[in-house]
Amino acid sequence: MELTTLLIVLLIAIVISNLLDSAFPKLPLPIIQIGLGVLIALVAHGDTITLNPEIFMGLLIAPILFREAEEADIYGLWKVRRSVLFLVFGLVFLTVFVIGFSVHAFVPVIPLAACFCLGAILGPTDAIAVASVANRVEIKDSVMNVLRGEFLINDATGVISFSFAALALVTGSFSLVDASLKFLLTCAGGLAVGLVIGSVKILGMRALKKNKIHSTAAFMLIEILTPFLCFFAAEAIGWSGIIAAVAAGSRQAFQINRLELYEAEFASFKKSMWEMVNVVFNSIIFILLGLQLPKIVESVMDSADYTIGFALQIGLFATGVLFAVRFFGTFFAARESGGEKTSERIRNWFILTLSGVKGTVSLATAFSLPLFIGTTLFEQRDLLLLITACAIIYSLVISIVLLPIIATKRTITRKNEAHIAVLIELIGEVERMGGECVSTVSLYYKKMIRAMQMEDYGDKERKLYQAIKDDFTVYELDELVRCMEEGTLTLDEFVTYRHILSAIVGMVKGSAVKKFRNRMLFILKGLERPRPFSKRNTQGLGQRRLQEIFWANTGAVIEKVTEKYGEEAEPIISIVIEERIDLAGSVMDRTFGEGLKQKLHEEFDRELLRSFDIERGILDRHIREGLIQTEVADKIRTDIDKLEIYTIEDVNNELATRLVLNRDKRSRKRISDKVKKQPE
Repeated sequence: MELTTLLIVLLIAIVISNLLDSAFPKLPLPIIQIGLGVLIALVAHGDTITLNPEIFMGLLIAPILFREAEEADIYGLWKVRRSVLFLVFGLVFLTVFVIGFSVHAFVPVIPLAACFCLGAILGPTDAIAVASVANRVEIKDSVMNVLRGEFLINDATGVISFSFAALALVTGSFSLVDASLKFLLTCAGGLAVGLVIGSVKILGMRALKKNKIHSTAAFMLIEILTPFLCFFAAEAIGWSGIIAAVAAGSRQAFQINRLELYEAEFASFKKSMWEMVNVVFNSIIFILLGLQLPKIVESVMDSADYTIGFALQIGLFATGVLFAVRFFGTFFAARESGGEKTSERIRNWFILTLSGVKGTVSLATAFSLPLFIGTTLFEQRDLLLLITACAIIYSLVISIVLLPIIATKRTITRKNEAHIAVLIELIGEVERMGGECVSTVSLYYKKMIRAMQMEDYGDKERKLYQAIKDDFTVYELDELVRCMEEGTLTLDEFVTYRHILSAIVGMVKGSAVKKFRNRMLFILKGLERPRPFSKRNTQGLGQRRLQEIFWANTGAVIEKVTEKYGEEAEPIISIVIEERIDLAGSVMDRTFGEGLKQKLHEEFDRELLRSFDIERGILDRHIREGLIQTEVADKIRTDIDKLEIYTIEDVNNELATRLVLNRDKRSRKRISDKVKKQPE
């Protein structure tokens, strides 16, 4: 597969995987991406992609770990330093030896040195996989600090251990003293390279800023290039590139930020850029894993010495040994991670054990296995690759299934409750303030409140919300038909109100459309289908009659919906009703469609900017009265700042406003000309 084609396919797969993750939040994103990778590999059968371990580690893993180190809680990591050091060094080496001897005993045909290679491959914990699993449960900060410290460094220890085991496999000799000295030199050298490059980068950027040289694009490129430079510079010397990237990121974490306008702007831009880089790189990592799986399985199937089932059994055995070693190895770390009760400490112990997820770092390292041992073909290489892939998937699935059982599920807290209280008070202030676009601004904030309310609910409530909305529309259409059949609604009123209802709720999807269309055809008996909604079509109904139909219809529908879903669904039903009333308000006032023009109108933006200042004032008062936590208030302030900047940019872009205003001006001129042409 050509590089250009590969990049396009990967980007499309990233988009699809993230969309599927939003549509099916219970399905882990890594599993989705691995599945897409397998699908791509099967479709592009014959187009193989070779995973170069050094390029993979340097281009994908190094920048991710650099950013993790840059944002790390240094103080929190320091408090659990002993646990981190043991997991990074002691547990990795213990895993190498236990996996090596146990797998060799289970499958004697695999050389002992090759089994040690497998242990080194499966030693490191994958940062991206752990983060994906941890997002689904509540994990204490002290436990997460242990895990963060572990996966920042253990990639390097695993890779270095693998290089020694691979050397022993190829040469048939191994010296513990020489390996230990070389290991220390490799780690210390990588640390030195990272600290030097990180310090030079900080001093250089400081000197440029001091001389008033402010280039956001150049500074951002320096930021992104730093982990690459650290990795490949250290690897060129023969030292650990991963440790170099982590050291440079840690050096950046110790940097004291200056309170200057440009620093704030650059920090905001850098954060957004790194978030995008992390999303893309993390996705590519798991998609690449899926791309490799069919090739690995196919190579094992072609072997006459072992079957796929046998390889899957070895992978399951190796995964069991991995978790057993980690269970005993994390005992000390669980004690240091805190917990007042014994049950809490035991829970932390199991969380640390189940968080030992393996990932694509292990697979990339496995591809470094030699093809030949001396002059003989290494026949078990493909088997070890498949065992590695199995261990990655097994560990990921086991953690996803068991962690929510052991740990506390991530609770659905009403995190927006305090902000909603601020916005409710803000709406009252905005309406008292008055203005040309006050109704549109008020509707804007009401819509924001409803979005926050739904965000506070879980997946079950969100699905219930959508189901109630759909049923609300179907019942409303049925109620209109019933009223017409009973004679309480005339055909003209039915057709006119149907236009209004279509404008409020839009077109109904699926079977509801067919059902309503069939009933319409039966009732109207071949009459011409009503024209699209416009304000002119509502003139057949008086204001009072329009409201009578709406409230009578809405009351009947509420009874049906409440009867179907019960009293426990009343909060969700209330949200749907409020949304319907707000949307209907503009139609009742004959101002449907004016909201769009007002949103394109400069005055709407101006009133919105004034409302931001009012919101800040309400927020400050809530802080003083103890109605909101400082951390929550800080986040709300950040959101207000973002919306304000976006609104200011919208005010400056006058193209849409001019188009709307010019259209209204031309319309008024045509009416005036017609009046002038009429005879006196």
